[in-house]
Amino acid sequence: MTQTFTLRRDVAAQHVDVAPGGEIVLRGKLVCSTDASVIDAATTTWPAGAPGGASVDSGGLVDLEQGGFHMTSRDPATHEVHAIATGDPAPACALAGVEAPCLPLRLLPLARSRLQTAQELGSCLRGGITVEVPDAVLPPVAPAAVPYVQGAAVLLGASVLASIGWVVQRRRARSPRGRLLDLAKRTRAKLRAADAVVAAPLVPAVEAALGALKRRRVDAASTEGKRVAEVLRRVELRLDASAVEARADREQQAADELVREIESALEAVDEVDGARRGRA
Repeated sequence: MTQTFTLRRDVAAQHVDVAPGGEIVLRGKLVCSTDASVIDAATTTWPAGAPGGASVDSGGLVDLEQGGFHMTSRDPATHEVHAIATGDPAPACALAGVEAPCLPLRLLPLARSRLQTAQELGSCLRGGITVEVPDAVLPPVAPAAVPYVQGAAVLLGASVLASIGWVVQRRRARSPRGRLLDLAKRTRAKLRAADAVVAAPLVPAVEAALGALKRRRVDAASTEGKRVAEVLRRVELRLDASAVEARADREQQAADELVREIESALEAVDEVDGARRGRA
């Protein structure tokens, strides 16, 4: 029997009773009443009137990876997200004191990107997200179907081997070194899209840090590795804030241009009216 429940927003993380390999489906969305942005489990959609125009960000309300899930598909139009439980360590669950796997909320990073507090963001959200946990039911196999089942078993064996490789890769990615490398690569990617004035002094330092991590000059699990991670997070937060400021600057420039055009049009109207009165 399929289990369905509403994702809670009054807790940091919510446990989901699903075994490794089991699937969950998250449906629904939240709409912020102040900026009309739409947030579902895995994406944030900005309307055309937002600073910078319409866009879709690959970050939603739930941090699936940190909760022990791997997203298999998402649809920003229907707001439906499918994910499977990996059985890997779930740091966010441990941090929240919740049994893994779980669904940790991303209210704080979402709020920071808007230069708000988590409470301010939470107060503007309307709507809800439901979580569906389908039960896996295996029908009985008819004797005539046995040869086909055997063939499917061969394919299943191949897929199991591929899955094992994927799990090993995922575990490496979720290790302290994998997380630190991912943070460094993510920061480098944001630097490439950042303003040149902001990025210029930071690029060499981040590239050097990434090179040192790849050559294993720093142990990610050590105190020094944690220092590197902390400074990279500070760089990432600064870049996120700069992106928000740049978006606001573009909005102000667009508004200034519109105001100048309208004021020029009003002056032209005044000149025409004055000329008409003069002839009268």
